Amino acid sequence: MPLNTTHQKASSAMSTVGEEQKIDAAHRLGLMSEQHPELKRRVADARLELAAVILAMDAVDERIQAGEKIHSVQEQAAVEQAKNAHAQALADLLRGEN
Repeated sequence: MPLNTTHQKASSAMSTVGEEQKIDAAHRLGLMSEQHPELKRRVADARLELAAVILAMDAVDERIQAGEKIHSVQEQAAVEQAKNAHAQALADLLRGEN
């Protein structure tokens, strides 16, 4: 299955974050990951959940393209929830908040 890079290119083109900010973020993530392994684990779990629901949505989309009369609303909602959960877990790690 080919990867969709169109969205990735559009996202990076719209970014307002500079290289210095990315370096600062990488440093902060490393530091906070060492100090808060439980929060780091929560980010990893949320990322895995997000990956799983994206794959589930893609599977439904493939079935739709094959002609099945189904919809992917539930899967789309699950992706949105997982994205929010991942973002929250990442913010908690960066802030060192439980």
